[in-house]
Amino acid sequence: MGSNGLKPILIISYYWPPAGGVVVRRVLSLAKYLPQFGFEPIILCAGGENPWLTLDKNTPIPDVEVHRIDAGDLNSLFAPGGAPVDVRIKAAMRAVFRTDYMARWADRAYSEARKIIKERDIELVLVTSPPFSVQSIGAKLKREFPLIKYVADLRDLFYSFRKGNPVLTLRRLLAIPRAKRHLCAADLTVVVSPGFEKALSAIGIETETVPLGFDCRIAQAEDYSRGEEFRIVHAGSFPSTGQTPEFVLVAFDMACQFNAEFCRKARLIFAGVTKEYIDSKTPKFAGRPDNITALGQLSHESALELERGADTNLLILTIPSQVGGNDIIPGKFYEYVASRRPIFATCASNSVVARLIEDNEIGVVSRNSPDEIQSALLRLFHLWLEGKLPHGATPETAEKFRAKNLIANYTRILKECLD
Repeated sequence: MGSNGLKPILIISYYWPPAGGVVVRRVLSLAKYLPQFGFEPIILCAGGENPWLTLDKNTPIPDVEVHRIDAGDLNSLFAPGGAPVDVRIKAAMRAVFRTDYMARWADRAYSEARKIIKERDIELVLVTSPPFSVQSIGAKLKREFPLIKYVADLRDLFYSFRKGNPVLTLRRLLAIPRAKRHLCAADLTVVVSPGFEKALSAIGIETETVPLGFDCRIAQAEDYSRGEEFRIVHAGSFPSTGQTPEFVLVAFDMACQFNAEFCRKARLIFAGVTKEYIDSKTPKFAGRPDNITALGQLSHESALELERGADTNLLILTIPSQVGGNDIIPGKFYEYVASRRPIFATCASNSVVARLIEDNEIGVVSRNSPDEIQSALLRLFHLWLEGKLPHGATPETAEKFRAKNLIANYTRILKECLD
């Protein structure tokens, strides 16, 4: 027990501010709320000059103890302007034969983790991934310190590599047995989506589920007012490994051509991507109206304000189903819940997201088909015209997805692991 009466817990995460985006949300929530439930977080993370793809220097940082281990050649790999060819080749080889680029960082971080465990008398180590190579730290620590409890926290499936590419196929074949060895060493495996449970149980790994949740205020009625335009908002970028929003753009264009009033009054708004990106994906139909807006990168607060004022928030499930897309809950989903506006999701009907939306009655789901998306857009538009557009989440429903409440459940699981 620490001097402050809290039980120390070592949290190992490659990502920590100023790394930005959804990759830091889990570890930030843990660091912020665990002290309220009896734990003192000690963070072990990557350091150096820009070893992350996304930076956000405005993220509020919890007042916790942080140990940074330099990311080495990853600093140049992820830095603006790119890395030398030899660095890229070495990193690519690590990605193939050691799960991912960050495997060397995991080796260096292991030495620091050993030191912290001995100095702080740590009994509980939580390792959150991706990158999945960091789970090797937990497995090695468990072998060296058999009495500690090792918790593997998975924000993504470790083998969601695209098929059809021989290099990625090789990565998958090598990654699965290695990942299984790491996870078999864990005393507890926690995942962010119930969809992961089936995939992991197939390789003999039992799990608990604690979703990401949101960490912002729940919107009030006065945050939304019906305007002269039907505002469809998508907040966030599109991962390079996922599908593009082209099928949505095609459907939107089809709806504009089919219904003149929709064409005049509907506006599709993208926050997080540039006009150049959207233009590159937009079908160049003759006479297409200029009612698609790309706002580029916005501050987190500006994006939340946009979501709260939307007539409907658009959620495009971008990861293909064949690599686990149906099991993923995009981080943006939770903020959409907090916005309390109806969610319009394009995803498979058997996906985890579709079930969450339907079970909680917080929106509409359409498959990734331009014809079906067009029909859904027009139905929502007519409801908007008639003043009958459904609400999103109730305050009670939204509370279920609040990060603090989810971390409270996480601490219950952690305490059971220690007992």
